[in-house]
Amino acid sequence: MDRMTLKGRGITGGLAEAEALVTDMPFSFGHGLDTNTGELIDTEIHDLYGQNVKGKVLVFPYGKGTSSGGLFIMQAIKRGNAPAAVINIKTDPICATGFILAEILYNKKIPVVDQLQQNMAEIIRTGDRVKVDGDRGVVEVISEI
Repeated sequence: MDRMTLKGRGITGGLAEAEALVTDMPFSFGHGLDTNTGELIDTEIHDLYGQNVKGKVLVFPYGKGTSSGGLFIMQAIKRGNAPAAVINIKTDPICATGFILAEILYNKKIPVVDQLQQNMAEIIRTGDRVKVDGDRGVVEVISEI
């Protein structure tokens, strides 16, 4: 078993540990996520189509698309179908707002970390166990060798 600890920037606080779901493609929570199930429904252009984010550490470079993405994030969190944590290269303001408002309105913390000191796509793979500490901006990757 191989472990690596990375330092980044905490966007929202909280602690989570879960299996990673990784893509190198940008992602839109608005119209790309079924908030009733946690399933990714972006049929046209996303390599994670059909995967479920519920309880996973969702790793993607940055958000794209609609300004309603934050509302979709909040709905998924309220319904219990959100990722356990999110790791980005750079978190866009729309995504950040959804996670921040969910903490304020629903008292639900989903840690979001970005700007890791190394390229996350080279280190984290789907299926890896990942611990995310949004308060400290620390990500620990536990990989099977």
